[in-house]
Amino acid sequence: MQSIFAGAMCALMALSLSAQTIAPPAPTPLVEGKRALARNDFAGAKSIFTDYVRTHPNDTQGELGLGDAELGLRHYEAAETIYRHIVAAQPLTWQAHKNLVIVEAALGRWEDFDGERTVLRAARERNAKGIDRHESDVIAVLTVRGRRWIVRDYFEPLGRSRSRYNFERFSSDGRVLEYVSLESADAFPKELNGRAVIVGPAVKGADANGFALDWYNGKSHGTIRRYPAEPRYERLRADFLRWLQTPPHNN
Repeated sequence: MQSIFAGAMCALMALSLSAQTIAPPAPTPLVEGKRALARNDFAGAKSIFTDYVRTHPNDTQGELGLGDAELGLRHYEAAETIYRHIVAAQPLTWQAHKNLVIVEAALGRWEDFDGERTVLRAARERNAKGIDRHESDVIAVLTVRGRRWIVRDYFEPLGRSRSRYNFERFSSDGRVLEYVSLESADAFPKELNGRAVIVGPAVKGADANGFALDWYNGKSHGTIRRYPAEPRYERLRADFLRWLQTPPHNN
């Protein structure tokens, strides 16, 4: 009996050792490509996804990866072509529509920019599958004097200040350094303490239920501009960029 037990143990140990020596399966090209995107190796990701879609034509995930690589490389025309091909074949691929918003903003094609946002807004209004009413969309990435700002659009106004857009600047370790928000005009009217910075002529008789473009940096905050009604993104973007030309941001 002891010899049988010992033999069984030896067999189990041999199987265990054998299992330990089996190498894990190699990552698929899709996984490798996504890893390259995650570490901002856009050139490497482009190479991986280009090879992949060559052997897997019309593979949506492969094409999305290639489009994202082109977007990361700031090859906006190439990225647009890829995303347009995806939505033509798969109109409900919301990620492609979202990335087209970023592409059209970078290219300054505001009619197409608005068109893609209309598609996304309509999808959320009808509670389409695969898209969340509560999430925000990154609609642009702006780099000014080496500082990178992420622009977010909220389908449902965010928080007690009812934010519609945020321009956010992060540190290298992911902390928010400062942000600018289009929000309710009365979000924090009693906390400005004379720190308002007005860009251009003030809006006379602005509705108390209107909007304000407010800035925050963790230590202080103020108002850049007020609006009687929600402005178009193009105007908001222009006011934000003009504000960046004022001290201390123009240093």
